[in-house]
Amino acid sequence: MIRNQGYRWQSGFSLVELIAVILILGALSVVVVPRFLNLNTDLQASRDDLVAALFYAQQIAMARDSSTNPVQLVTTSTTLSVTENAAALLNGGTQYPLSLPSGVTVTARTLNYDKLGRIPAATSFTLTRGADTLTVQVSGSGYAR
Repeated sequence: MIRNQGYRWQSGFSLVELIAVILILGALSVVVVPRFLNLNTDLQASRDDLVAALFYAQQIAMARDSSTNPVQLVTTSTTLSVTENAAALLNGGTQYPLSLPSGVTVTARTLNYDKLGRIPAATSFTLTRGADTLTVQVSGSGYAR
């Protein structure tokens, strides 16, 4: 309450009270909002890593003679790897096998690429974390989406 010169009491909030409320609301929003939005960045990043590995394996198979040096994309439940002659490859700064973040799993599968970057049959990979899932489709021509 603020007292004015006419000795009447005026009701309102002080600047300190308003700043305290704003700080409390800001702190709550940082903690609570991401839980309601259900942002699962680890799952999305894992999907991006899988698509990058699929593209890299296809490009290596087309650049090299994959009939004598077989190129494969190998996934276990927690890792991705691009191999040539069963040896893991290095893609720029990424050394395969690449471990997925904690709690993220992927369909275990091996894809063999021919020299045109194709795989024997269309397939899909499912990435999961808790109740959330993402699917990556791979066509017979090797295109991933």
